[in-house]
Amino acid sequence: MQELIFCILPNNILFCRRYQGLENFEIISDQAVTSTSQSSLHRRAELVHESSDGKIIRKNVLRTTTLVGSHEQSNLQLLAPYVEPSHCILTLDGRGFRIWDLRSKSGTYVNGERISSSRLNNGDEIRIGKFRFTLDTNLTDTTREGFFIDEYRVVGILGTGGMGWLYVVEDGRTLQRHALKVLTRRAASSQIDQGELQARFVFEGRAGNRLKNPHIVEVLDYQHRPDVEYLLLELFESINLQELVQRDGPLPVDVVCSIFRQVALGLGHIHEISLIHRDIKPANILVGHDGHAKICDFGLVFLGDDPEELKLAESMGNDCLGTADYISPEQSFDSYKIDHRADLYSLGYSMYFALTGKLPFPEGNTREKINLHRSQDPVSIQSISPHVPAEVCQLVERCMQKNPADRYQSDLELAADLKAFETEAVSISFDFEKLLKKRTHHASFRLADPKKKHYLQRIPANVASSLQAMSSQESLNDDHTTLSPPSASGIATHVPGDTSSATEPH
Repeated sequence: MQELIFCILPNNILFCRRYQGLENFEIISDQAVTSTSQSSLHRRAELVHESSDGKIIRKNVLRTTTLVGSHEQSNLQLLAPYVEPSHCILTLDGRGFRIWDLRSKSGTYVNGERISSSRLNNGDEIRIGKFRFTLDTNLTDTTREGFFIDEYRVVGILGTGGMGWLYVVEDGRTLQRHALKVLTRRAASSQIDQGELQARFVFEGRAGNRLKNPHIVEVLDYQHRPDVEYLLLELFESINLQELVQRDGPLPVDVVCSIFRQVALGLGHIHEISLIHRDIKPANILVGHDGHAKICDFGLVFLGDDPEELKLAESMGNDCLGTADYISPEQSFDSYKIDHRADLYSLGYSMYFALTGKLPFPEGNTREKINLHRSQDPVSIQSISPHVPAEVCQLVERCMQKNPADRYQSDLELAADLKAFETEAVSISFDFEKLLKKRTHHASFRLADPKKKHYLQRIPANVASSLQAMSSQESLNDDHTTLSPPSASGIATHVPGDTSSATEPH
């Protein structure tokens, strides 16, 4: 089991860290606490269940989400045929506890009434078939105001990826908002080595400390601890180029040239200190309301002759690292024997996408797309977008040459050529808060069972963090409780809608 150690900071900020230990815990006061009575420091939230032999079982639920179901990865596993793999879920936010039924067949009952969702208070009874629980808690609405990672309260989800989660957070000390990239505790695929993910996360943090440029998202802090690993980043309120083109279609030539001139300037700084991004693509190019552009996501950054980078290459092999739609031919052969011109190739293909609204090689799987990058040219830009000037097409085509020697040799040279086609003022329209909600919504869909997307439309985003364990096969054994159904004697089965006596498994 795990022990959660909470600290109350000034201004009643509550945050938690996860440590190996016992499941039951108590709030521990910090020396910096300016708080009140001793009794106010002890917080409790448990589901109390009496087994058929009279034993009292207490399940700690003082956590952001507690998943209940028959699946072995559930936080609370109920072994009965009428319990769904994902039956219901308890969430904890600033207002207290809420329980959500996940469209189960047998239903979830609170104080005798079948619910789709319901707020929970101390003493409420929860029934799932023959299982009965009582919520025993002394939490109030002001006890825990949201989900905290160290001092940072999670506001929303910016995105998810192979390495983990990207959150929008608020610093409880300054009330400033930042982006927080948290490394997943287990790789999403068995083909990905967790050690490699951790090493690359370290590389990203180290690279971020060296990169200071107005066209690169700034890394503010990096934490590498046994309980959590994260990067604290500046929050650039923006829309990524992938989203912008998908929403608006091909962008005006002057806007594209303005954005990519800034990207070239950012790459110039990256390459000046002997780093290579290795994953330039529209999704990693952010654009603000005023057209200001920044490069983000250095998860695949190449540190050059760094000894740890070379050690990783020796242990993992010369993997094909990058995104198949934008990867250069030489990078697809050996991702460690490349130079800055590989990023310029990816920039050219990203520009192609922005001008045409189409992928350069839209058909085929990953391997087939990589082979096309090695052997063929895409359909010409002017055949798709005839309004694009020939000079701009030639500029993009020069970036997309198969042979690095035929491409631009300098980022600054490319930026100078692009400047001739840009306009002074660029305005990009988007509602960042709505965009944030949309990303949070999509993240929930991505991490949940695709057969159950219908119920996720009415569940808050923090539910997805519990469902992630089932979709990625991440073990929850450290916070796992299994219960068998009690005997039938003394258990009422006449409640309308109750199907707890059903014997057919799902």
